[in-house]
Amino acid sequence: MSKEALRLDISDTIRYYLSADGKTAQHFGIDKYGELLESDDFAILSNEGGLKSGAPIKTDHFALILCIRGHSQKTVGPYTFEVVPGSIHIVSPRDFHSFGNASDDLLLYMVLFRKEFVASTFIKENILETLLEQPGEHAPIYHLDKREFAAIRGLFEKIEKEYRQAHPFYLQMVRLLVVELLYEVNRSHEKAQLLPTRPVGRKSQLVAAFKKLVEEHFLTMHAVNQYAEMLHVSAKHLSEQVKQETGENALTIIHKRLFLEAQYLLGTAQYSVKEVADKLNFDTSSHFSRFFKHFAGVNPSEFNRVAN
Repeated sequence: MSKEALRLDISDTIRYYLSADGKTAQHFGIDKYGELLESDDFAILSNEGGLKSGAPIKTDHFALILCIRGHSQKTVGPYTFEVVPGSIHIVSPRDFHSFGNASDDLLLYMVLFRKEFVASTFIKENILETLLEQPGEHAPIYHLDKREFAAIRGLFEKIEKEYRQAHPFYLQMVRLLVVELLYEVNRSHEKAQLLPTRPVGRKSQLVAAFKKLVEEHFLTMHAVNQYAEMLHVSAKHLSEQVKQETGENALTIIHKRLFLEAQYLLGTAQYSVKEVADKLNFDTSSHFSRFFKHFAGVNPSEFNRVAN
């Protein structure tokens, strides 16, 4: 299959998550209902007027998202976590992401930028790579103390002010402030790495290895016994350990990852139901449709119409 699934640019990402219920007053960042800039390398905004949930997407840009108040659930790659006040999370172009269960009072400050936007600063390429591509062993969310939250919120507000006022050299200033923001986030990452953690038992290690394998092979491996063979344990043992550690069946974890990918592929408007079934290695389109309806409550063709 030669087609590539769609990666949304910044303008498309903003439009994708805007609610259709009418315009909402904007108190922070750009006017999402106005004309978006053609350069599409950077935007600063809030979630005001956004949806309460969104199907998985992939983007061509990074996002730094600071939670001011409220809460929601976020999935980034293989990780699902709670977004709460005083936390900041990162979305990379390498990861699909989605969100749901947003509270009515949820307020997020967001900086969206492509790598090229900050690459034109004085910062060296290898340092930039280190700042942007943080290790993937843990969920990409950090819970900030009062000092960290005040510093990072202050940077968001300073970026917003520079961008809105558009004085001479404002884009250069914004680029430097985004780099400073990345350094602050990396400070939080380094601090989190130093915190004591409980010893990781064999069960936790096995389950973590299983989840990593699912992320790597879910397109072609749909059965628990395939993963058990790679982990050199029995399917029964693997299933028991996963159930004890996560509360979910091992097969459910595989199926949830398939379902998220199916939502993403259908939501791009580039794939037919048959093409998605083929890409996910289902034997027939009808088998895929039954699988999808079990999770979504609607057939993939109906979901496709709603998503697009």
